[in-house]
Amino acid sequence: MSDVDLSPADPAPALSHSDLALIEALQRDPRASWAQVAAAVGVSAPTARRRWERLVADGTAWITTYPGIGAGLVAGLVEVRCRPGTSDAVAASLSTHPRIVTVSAQTGERDLGLIVFAEDLTELRRIVQRDLGAHGDVVGVRSSIMTRVFREGSHWRAGVLDSPARGVGAAPSAGATPPLAAPGTMAVLGELERDGRAPTARIAAAMGSGEAHARRTVHRLLDSRRIVQRVDVTLDQPHWPHSLALWMVVPAAQLDEAARRIGDLPTTRLCAALAGGQSNLYAIVWLRSLEEAAEIEAQITRGLTARVLDRSLLLHYYKRLGHTFDDARRRTGQVPWVVASPPHRP
Repeated sequence: MSDVDLSPADPAPALSHSDLALIEALQRDPRASWAQVAAAVGVSAPTARRRWERLVADGTAWITTYPGIGAGLVAGLVEVRCRPGTSDAVAASLSTHPRIVTVSAQTGERDLGLIVFAEDLTELRRIVQRDLGAHGDVVGVRSSIMTRVFREGSHWRAGVLDSPARGVGAAPSAGATPPLAAPGTMAVLGELERDGRAPTARIAAAMGSGEAHARRTVHRLLDSRRIVQRVDVTLDQPHWPHSLALWMVVPAAQLDEAARRIGDLPTTRLCAALAGGQSNLYAIVWLRSLEEAAEIEAQITRGLTARVLDRSLLLHYYKRLGHTFDDARRRTGQVPWVVASPPHRP
């Protein structure tokens, strides 16, 4: 990747218990008031706000907002093989594409693993065939579709708060939910991509509506998971420094049960059903050490009629759900999914 600081970086300090508590309170509701967050962690509202602003300023934690599968999008899982010595350059190019939301370097047969959020199958086909297949340094592309997502990063919790605190967690909203393609909905997503805690007044201005209507729209979009929010933590931290991806085959009649059991593991970051390839179940789990890989894989498949077809360690995230990272795993920027002009074509 270009313009990357290759000098050694000091390891990030471990997140403190109070930091993790604050993160978990916001994981439960990223748009909760500071009074609600403060009640959950036992501090004053100004203190909770200052601590969060420090974590954001340090690049330690942030709110990620993205379109959910409930919005009717097609989520593609794509494996890319590159000409030797070009994977960094290819990753840097692909990371600028707004629809390619995640780009990771992986071990095994693929050089890069991608997650693509496309509006429909036609857009996904164009991305795979034109933007990837026609890239001069790409020598192979293999894709499948996530037909159902059982668990993803918005379900992950830091695991330090005993129980949901009163007032934290939005109540479900009633009423019809506007489609993602509606101009007002895209305005909400655009504002929340830039700032997950964007004030209602700013969202209303972007929508061209009153604040009450904007507030109701935000609640409905989040409750229906057409728009999803989660709290992410820096990749450069010692708590969960490694990720393991598994491609599995499970009998169709046991797929839901297998996915539920895998999703119940506290370190599972993603568990999704696949179609269009050899595997029908895909999972990403966090590891505290590389030595845990075999143990976690055995734990996942124990008691299941499941066969692991392939496994891969994620060596580096160039981009994760729109946020970009340098070689030292520091967050460097964001590529919004909502664009005013046609997607960049590498």
